[in-house]
Amino acid sequence: MEAVINGIDQLFQSYAQKKADRIEKLPQSGSDRVYFRIYVGKETFIATWNLNVKENNTFIKFSNHFNVLGLPVPQVFCMNEEHTIYIQQDLGQESLLDKLEQQGKNDASYALFQQSLKELAHLQIKGHEGLNYDWCLTAKEFGKQAILSDLLYFKYYFLDTLRMPYDKQALLDDFDVLSTYLTRTEYKYFMFRDFQSRNIIVQDGKVSFIDFQGGMRGALQYDVASLLWQAKAELSEEWKDNLLNYYMDQIDGLLEHPVD
Repeated sequence: MEAVINGIDQLFQSYAQKKADRIEKLPQSGSDRVYFRIYVGKETFIATWNLNVKENNTFIKFSNHFNVLGLPVPQVFCMNEEHTIYIQQDLGQESLLDKLEQQGKNDASYALFQQSLKELAHLQIKGHEGLNYDWCLTAKEFGKQAILSDLLYFKYYFLDTLRMPYDKQALLDDFDVLSTYLTRTEYKYFMFRDFQSRNIIVQDGKVSFIDFQGGMRGALQYDVASLLWQAKAELSEEWKDNLLNYYMDQIDGLLEHPVD
């Protein structure tokens, strides 16, 4: 890890023309990416080390595209020659999930969820404009195979793990019908793919998005469901219904024809 920190230090000096005061490794997330916070004077930056070059390139290309459109994502300042280290804007240290746990389910938290959904609608629809889906990390579109993969994840890690009784063939038949139905939607725009409160950063009352490199073209409803029905948030049915209606209003304001 010392070699990585040295690489970050050299890259930062080359970019900023000054030496970092301190480079701090951040707690590991659920991925192979390793994050560091760079301190220099009163400023901070985020450095990412990741040996998956394709994933790094996808993130940076998406980020550049969204930044041009004024969407709330971090700006990437520089990358090393090997494409394994890059330095990006530090959007803050608290996620929407952190805020929810600190504040509880009050008006301030509700307003942050509303803001997140408003910005999501813009990311999905405005971010889709001119986006080159050849940049996608895996598939270009969230089609039937990707939907089936998610459904089978539910089978393996919920039903089978809890050893719940079910008719295997009937379940697989239902999965096939559902995946076919979901691919027929006419509204396909940019899909974040992992739109959960831990990937929404809050600073000075404003929300920003991180970790969107898994995105692809897909149905609008996937991301809003990921946020409102995530287990950790434990949102009430009233909040979910009202926030879903709010999101639909935001979408309707951006599309020529209302969404059913």
